[in-house]
Amino acid sequence: VALQVVAAFTQHVGYTGELETQGTVSVKGLGLLESAEQVLSWKLSGVDPECSKSHTAKNACGIHIHQGKSCYEDAGGHYWNTTLIETDPWHSITYKAEKHGREYVATAHDVKVVTGLTNFEVLSHTMIIHNSIGGRVACGIITPRDLGVLAFTPYYTYAGDFKVGGMGVKITAGGVTESASQTLMWNVNGVDPKCREGASKEFPNSCGIHIHQGMSCGDNALGHFWNKTTYEMDPWANVGYLVSSGTQTWDKAREVTTGLEATDVMGHTMIVHNYTGGRIACGIIATCTEIVNAFVPYYNYHGDLQVSGFVKVVGAGILSTASQTLSWMLSDVDPQCKTPPANGANANACGIHIHEGKDCAGNAGEHFYNKALVSTDPWHAVKYLAVEGSSGVWSTSGDNAKVITGLSMAEVLGHTMVVHNSSGGRIACSIVG
Repeated sequence: VALQVVAAFTQHVGYTGELETQGTVSVKGLGLLESAEQVLSWKLSGVDPECSKSHTAKNACGIHIHQGKSCYEDAGGHYWNTTLIETDPWHSITYKAEKHGREYVATAHDVKVVTGLTNFEVLSHTMIIHNSIGGRVACGIITPRDLGVLAFTPYYTYAGDFKVGGMGVKITAGGVTESASQTLMWNVNGVDPKCREGASKEFPNSCGIHIHQGMSCGDNALGHFWNKTTYEMDPWANVGYLVSSGTQTWDKAREVTTGLEATDVMGHTMIVHNYTGGRIACGIIATCTEIVNAFVPYYNYHGDLQVSGFVKVVGAGILSTASQTLSWMLSDVDPQCKTPPANGANANACGIHIHEGKDCAGNAGEHFYNKALVSTDPWHAVKYLAVEGSSGVWSTSGDNAKVITGLSMAEVLGHTMVVHNSSGGRIACSIVG
């Protein structure tokens, strides 16, 4: 399933009480359109002791996703698709306080809320904890569970010999508002061997590995990226790598408090510097894996096929090598796709493709790929083969269909995935993430 988290909470703006709620909430996404739901599981401490009893006040003891996208300001009202869902689905979602030692805690698993929203749509929104009289006491931000830099390419102006590669960088979110941080874990090779003794005090950015403002490795990455309203001093200035052997460096936990959420840094550049501070390599911060876990009939499809199942999307590469690898298990696909499409068949016949659109309620647009980096449509080669099951339903499974799109995972997140029939018609739609 599509999984996101609230990694930390802070007091809601304007709250002046004594409660200091902390903990985590996982947010799973299921369904699509009117069946789209979030499934919440939480483990909280410091909740309102009065929520050990039932209360009738509006929003009393609630745990709700709100419209806002910042804990620095008011979170706005409850968030759901008001076009698809008539009444507020959040009013019935509450936590139960239980005494544990000297504090009150709350736990729950798999609490379903039908919102009409995909998990992509709730990403970066606020999660609010209410007290027993309905007041807002704590705020957190819904973020991806993990981010990473999957690959590096030479910085666009770099002409030297260093070729940065390796296993990449994993980025874990922590904190919220002024405590928001990114913890970096990396295993990278091809860096400057002069960094064996660490960074030089003579050169700014010496041996650095930093998140930058830019969002493309084909252009200027600009300066370091952090919340300048919250912090005057650059938190990246002293973040550097040590070469352990040859040209390899690794670090298992380098926390940098930036005042930025994971959703703020997603899609931004990560730059590796050499000993003299020059920029030698660039990568893009993104999710590493996404799940497409629910399908609806394509908006103008009126046939009998009801595609269901999942598609796993794994990212790799960067710029002209950036790719998505698809693995799937789907049922009720077109039986006519039991054999590969014949020569001269529609190019989209029996296809599973990511499209430009971001909404299954309308036209999904054309295939999605970076036309500046990839000259021909890479999606035409992606086909499924249908197999008849014991119940007479035709299904398909596939592994490791690699598609070089020139797009990062940050770019494909939220786009439509379309399943085609044997004549190339669009029969089902879902959302990546």
